[in-house]
Amino acid sequence: MADLDAEVAVPLPRRQTMCYLGCVNVQNVIGVNLAIAVNAATINSQANALAMQYLASVNMP
Repeated sequence: MADLDAEVAVPLPRRQTMCYLGCVNVQNVIGVNLAIAVNAATINSQANALAMQYLASVNMP
C-alpha cells in the first residue's frame, strides 16, 4: 500500500486538436494488419512467418 500511496499522477498539457461540428474532435485513423506464413510440406521443412502492422493518423482538410 505504501508504494501505491507514493504514486503521483501529473496531467498532460492541453494540445491543439481539430474542431468540427461544434468542437467535436474528428481524426481519421487507418490501421492495416498483414500476415503471411509459408510452410513447405516436406520432411525437415521450416515454417516461416511474417507479420506487419501499420497505424496512421490522417488529418482531415
